[in-house]
This record gives sequence, C-alpha cells and structure tokens, in this order.
Amino acid sequence: MTDGWRRLAAHARKHHGVVSVAEARRLGISTASLADWHDRGRLVRPAPEVYVVAGAPDSWSQRVAVATSSGAGWASHRSAAALWQLDGFPPDRIEVLTAKGRRRQRRGLWSEHETRRLHGVDLTMVQGIPCTTVARTILDLPAVVPLSLVSRALDSACNRWPGMLDTVGQRFLEVGGRGRPGSRVLRMLLEERLGAGRFAQSGFESMTARLVRRVGLPAPTLQHMVRDGPFVAYLDLAWPLIRWAIECDSLAWHSGKHMHESDRRRRRHLKRLGWDLVEVTWDDVTKRSDATARELRDLYRARELSSLSRA
Repeated sequence: MTDGWRRLAAHARKHHGVVSVAEARRLGISTASLADWHDRGRLVRPAPEVYVVAGAPDSWSQRVAVATSSGAGWASHRSAAALWQLDGFPPDRIEVLTAKGRRRQRRGLWSEHETRRLHGVDLTMVQGIPCTTVARTILDLPAVVPLSLVSRALDSACNRWPGMLDTVGQRFLEVGGRGRPGSRVLRMLLEERLGAGRFAQSGFESMTARLVRRVGLPAPTLQHMVRDGPFVAYLDLAWPLIRWAIECDSLAWHSGKHMHESDRRRRRHLKRLGWDLVEVTWDDVTKRSDATARELRDLYRARELSSLSRA
C-alpha cells in the first residue's frame, strides 16, 4: 500500500468514503493516481470532481458528501436540518448551497440553491460534511418548507442550544429580511418569541450604507460583483472608482476552517486586483456608530487621496 493511498484512505474514513479531486491534491495525490486507482477499481466516480472508495457503505450522508464535494457547496436547507437532527427533518433530501454562478446541473441527483451571500459565520462542518450553521439553516428553511416545519425546527434548535433564538434573530437582522424567500414567515416566528417590532429594521448592509452617507460619503454600490476569469466575488458595499469596499461581518470567530481559508484566498485575490477591504461588525454599526462612521470617513478619504496620487 502506497503512502498516497494511506493518506487518501485516512481522509475517506472521516468523510464517508468520499474525497474530492481538490482534497486529493491537498493530500499530495495527483490526478493521475486517482485515475489509475479508478481504472483498477479501487475508486468509483459518482460525480465530476469526486471519488468514493470502492466498497465504502452507501448511505445518505455519503451522497450528501458527494454532492458538496462535486458542487463545491455546503449541505443546506432540509439536508442541513437533517444533519443537525432538527425535529421534522429525516435524512432523505439532498440540498446544497453554492455561491452565485457556481451552480451545476445534476440531473436530479440533488438540488442546488444559489446565493450571493456566503459568509464564514454561516458555514461549518457537521459529521465531516461542509454544512450551513444551525442559524443559517433556519433562515433558509422558510423558502422550501411550510410554517409548521420552520416553527418546529426553530423550537428544536432553541431547546438544544441555549441562546440560539437570539443568534437566529441577530443573523436575521444582519442578512436583511427584505427580498429573502420566506422572510415574512421567519419574522413572524421570531416576533412571536422575542417581541413584536424588534425585526422592523433593515438589514446590516443597508444600515451600514446609511451610516456612511451620514458622514458625507457618496452612496456605495451594494453587492458589487468583481470578476477576474473564473474568480467571482461580491462586495457588500463598494466604491468601484477607487476600489475600496466595506465588508459587513459578524461573529466571524464561528467560521469553519474551510471557509476561513477560502475567505483569506478571496481577500488575497481582491488585493491583487487592487481592492482595499475594510471590515465592520454588527456592534460597530449599532453600538459604536458615531466612532465607526468617523473612522470609515477617514479611511475613505485616505483611499481617495491615494487613488488620485496614483492616477
């Protein structure tokens, strides 16, 4: 048995027998080795960019791992609810959340949902599978299941994790309810449990946009798309002429390792393209708004002067 196969087998044991081509590369295993093991029957290839060790027990969890590995996505919606073992969600459906523009047709093997907002705070690992957090899962469920099941999932999560109700409520405010499928349903459930009127505010990004306009900055472009070949990034608030942007981030220390690394690669790529990113948190905008506004104004003006000097 070669060292490469030992590394692959050790990884597969922790991930339901599944390894993606990208994961194999990180293990130091070449695509030629994967192809050779596949030809010899040691690996099977159930979908593009992903292999399964031959003889590994077939299971719903394995099929979810295949879906996330092949689509570079995260188990979400009903699949995430099943992985978190929320009441009312058996392990049957397979749903994956991917970044906008990365969706692939899978001929009914699983369902894919797209989003422009995939932040580290919303992502983690469960049972060796990339998955949306409990809070993000509950925010996504109203788009695909009726009120009764969303209510059941929310109560189940709150019973198991103290403080979850406040976490879901805060994340609901941060991502902004307007325009999200099922946002009215979730707002109603949260108001029933936390008090009416608490969720009448606009989203995190809109609040930040109002904050910078208050100190005289020009109106930003919201969710500005930056494309560089296959690389695509959406910036929360951007001023494209000077390549300066504000990223609305919160609870970032909850990020999973995979998303933490992905976010750093994203930032390095944007830096190579000449972008300067500034982060603000929920507390910066809601509890330290005056100081934050002044700081952002000064940073914007410094960036503007720097851009003019380079012109």
